[in-house]
Amino acid sequence: RLSRRGRTIIFSIHQPRYSIFKLFDSLTLLALGKVLYHGPAKQALEYFSSIGYECEPFNNPADFFLDIINGDSTAVAANKEDHRPVDTGKVAEDNTDSSVVDVLHQKYLNSSLYQSTKEALGKVELGQGTKQKVSKQGHEITYANGFLTQLYWVSKRSLKNLIRNPQASVAQIAVTIILALVVGAIFFGVKLDRSGIQNRVGSLFFVTTNQCFSSVSAIELFIRDKKLFV
Repeated sequence: RLSRRGRTIIFSIHQPRYSIFKLFDSLTLLALGKVLYHGPAKQALEYFSSIGYECEPFNNPADFFLDIINGDSTAVAANKEDHRPVDTGKVAEDNTDSSVVDVLHQKYLNSSLYQSTKEALGKVELGQGTKQKVSKQGHEITYANGFLTQLYWVSKRSLKNLIRNPQASVAQIAVTIILALVVGAIFFGVKLDRSGIQNRVGSLFFVTTNQCFSSVSAIELFIRDKKLFV
């Protein structure tokens, strides 16, 4: 439903069932840090069929891809017996999982899918190189949304956290009210003379210092959300 509203969904999943898999538009298969396939999800079976890995009828494509990568499927076993290089390149032995991954990765590098992806990335890099200015650090950090948009959503999230945790909010309000009464009682009835000016300076200094130290409690957000961010 989110994707139909024009949003891009990046989904990392292990062995999805077919009802989920058929919803994917683009598919990327990774193993041992290497890309084995990247392209339209509907063309994945056709691609693997072209390099000698036939998916059995009624088999889940996601399970089929995982079996190929692990090197323990019937399709892989059949391919090992009648292995014929589809295209010229480096020949690797299919006796371990890493060698299977290397062979699949090499075949992907020699495919038209990889060439089209490489060309598309080259155009993007070319466009970015002409527009972006190189900063002193050698690179510039950019965001999809502006500062005001980020501030709005972060503030909204923080407000929800405060509302959902009323105990902390009530305690902070109570402390603020008590402190305000104490400060107000101390500096109540200040006269409009030289000593009154000094008293006002003292009150402003006290209130400013208190606000600075009270804002340190915001560090708790970073400590609490650090694991989630990482």
